[in-house]
Amino acid sequence: MLKPVRRLVIGTPLFAGLLLAPTGPAAADPPGPTGGATQCEINIICREGGQQGSTPAPSGGGSHGGGGGTSGSRLCVWNGQVLACSDPELGWFSATNGCYYRVLNPQPEAGDPSWENHDPKEGSVYNVTCRSSDGSVSSPEPKFLAQAPVPAPPDPGAEADRYVHDELHFQPPTLGVAPKKDPVVGGNVWLWLADPKKPATEPLTLGGLTVTVTPRVASVKWDLGDGTKVTCKGAAAVGTPYDVKYGANPSPTCGHVFKSGSGTKKDGVFTGSVEVVWMNDVTVSDGTKVDPIEIRVTAERVSFRVAEVQVLN
Repeated sequence: MLKPVRRLVIGTPLFAGLLLAPTGPAAADPPGPTGGATQCEINIICREGGQQGSTPAPSGGGSHGGGGGTSGSRLCVWNGQVLACSDPELGWFSATNGCYYRVLNPQPEAGDPSWENHDPKEGSVYNVTCRSSDGSVSSPEPKFLAQAPVPAPPDPGAEADRYVHDELHFQPPTLGVAPKKDPVVGGNVWLWLADPKKPATEPLTLGGLTVTVTPRVASVKWDLGDGTKVTCKGAAAVGTPYDVKYGANPSPTCGHVFKSGSGTKKDGVFTGSVEVVWMNDVTVSDGTKVDPIEIRVTAERVSFRVAEVQVLN
């Protein structure tokens, strides 16, 4: 699932060894969550599951299993059967007829028989999976509906994406560079994030679901201004802070060696930038899979004054 990328750009001059900490943008007010299967009739009971363990999945015939959830998922009881009111594969449950509804994505082409001679502007085509009183489950069948019998529950992926882009504060990085004084040609330069500034998060409650977002630094791209780029990924992304005990050794995680001096460049420095790629892992209490959401944060104008080493005979 492709997600939009938010890029924050802060112009901050930085010479080797300086640490900066600009602030991030303000958060937007989130809309309130809506949706869920709440309509009930005779011999149909809807309830909020509060017990520990998994949400009971739709059982019986057919190959379409229910979504296994965790404590807090919404449960429905229909004809004595306990089942999930929202299933990641089947869709959402209608108390009027014991059927699950899921919007086909993508929708069929106009003129397809599943539109039943309707114009696509008049409604949508759903996959409808129904249960019978004996517990068996029908195969999904496409059906045109101007409107589903029950509103769709909140989309965990869409809500997580909105939360990440509108509410989390991804600030420009605080950079660490060693040596603190001007580096020299051929010398090892250590690069790291002195403070990744992981944004604070809170779980989202969507109907009976809980959505948790966990940010992590996936990679850091250092443009050193000398025509080279160093990308540090995974566990090595944030780099290793330098300590005098390491001496002149190279960084074990993220470093660079300048091959030429910066004396011929404007102001005698190499000027580049640093980009931090955050991946926000999304966990949904009912087991729904949501792709990580990417955010890129850039601090521009990182500068290095690189000196040539003079050798005297």
